[in-house]
Amino acid sequence: MKHAPLFLALTLLAPPALAESLDAAWAAALAANPALQASEANTQASRHLVNSAKANRWPTLSAGAVWARHQTMPKVQTDLTGLTSGLAGLLPPMALARLPGSVAQPVADDKGWSANATVSLPVFTSGKITAGIRAAEAGVEAAEASEARARQDLKLAVAEAYLNVLRAGEALKVANQLVEALAAHQRDVGQFFQQGLVARSDVLAVEVALADARQKHIQARHAVSLGRSAYNRLLARPLSTPVSLDEVNYPRQAEPLATLQDNAARQRPELEELTAQAQALHAQARAIRAEDGPQVALFAAHTYVQNSYLTREHVNSAGVMLRWNVLDAGIHRERAAAVAVKADALRVQRNDLASQVALQVEQAWSLQDEAAERREVARAALALADEHLKIQLDRYANGLAIQTEVLDAQTRRADAARNLFNARYDHALAVLRLKRATGEL
Repeated sequence: MKHAPLFLALTLLAPPALAESLDAAWAAALAANPALQASEANTQASRHLVNSAKANRWPTLSAGAVWARHQTMPKVQTDLTGLTSGLAGLLPPMALARLPGSVAQPVADDKGWSANATVSLPVFTSGKITAGIRAAEAGVEAAEASEARARQDLKLAVAEAYLNVLRAGEALKVANQLVEALAAHQRDVGQFFQQGLVARSDVLAVEVALADARQKHIQARHAVSLGRSAYNRLLARPLSTPVSLDEVNYPRQAEPLATLQDNAARQRPELEELTAQAQALHAQARAIRAEDGPQVALFAAHTYVQNSYLTREHVNSAGVMLRWNVLDAGIHRERAAAVAVKADALRVQRNDLASQVALQVEQAWSLQDEAAERREVARAALALADEHLKIQLDRYANGLAIQTEVLDAQTRRADAARNLFNARYDHALAVLRLKRATGEL
């Protein structure tokens, strides 16, 4: 390529891609995650149900029309015997004999249509509407708690994937360091062997150790790739999107365990969700029981009937409607009792979950405390391992140590480095899980 040197120079001088913070990762996941979007839609649907329940308090207008054709024209049979008796002295007998005893007169056309429009307004429903509104409002509270739970679960999953990427990157870095250190040591041992200072077994031993380190390096490299793909999937990105992440570091949790457990009892969305669901069912039970009470409404109606025999085809009316299920064989009572039992069952589940939440907080608190202590120990251990490795390499170069001691020091140094970054990320993850356990994530 003619411009390859220029392109290479520009590439090397270009600023590195900005690392993504955990807060930015959360924002991206919350904006794009399909499961969270579905949960938000459920909350919005619950709000519409509240509006529907409240609308029951307002007037409603219903209208309808019917067109019909009768098989025969509707008629009314009129008895004329009374009229005949009254005319007995006025008409000749022959004329009276010819008078019919009854006559059928039409009262409606054989076809036509009718229409009706009615406005009704409930004025007393025995608490049915009020209970229905409360049930819908509790449903919104439950949906919002469910949405909060989904949001916190997503944030924790993103945090775990985020830390897995960082952990895999550190593991790859340690694997690189071990391969480079063993490769350098292999060169030194090779020179010693050529000078007749060490046995062939030393050369073989370091080559075996280097081959094992390279295998671990391959595994670490693939772990980085898989970790990045899993992270990108949670953020709804193409799996191959390049990933650069900020480091995270959290201080040791200072709040006492009892305070954290009290916070969890107040803030955990799962507890709020069960409480709201129980309240919604109790309100539904009250609404069902209200079906057996008096239902009073005002109405106004306009009716039109197409009928050429009527003197007035349009009729207006207004009044009060009363409906009261005095006896329904216990249908509403039993339905309300069934719903109330389900509500009580949710309260029992909520109490059981409260104890589980307290245990989860204690476990998370203990894990972050343990990881914080491990982090301090691992930091000191890595410094000791570095010093020990340096001493062993110097002793081996002066013929004072055997090959096994050097390789063991290399392995111990790599293990100490792994212990340090694992303790660091274990602590960060434990802190985030503690926040999730208390409902603060």
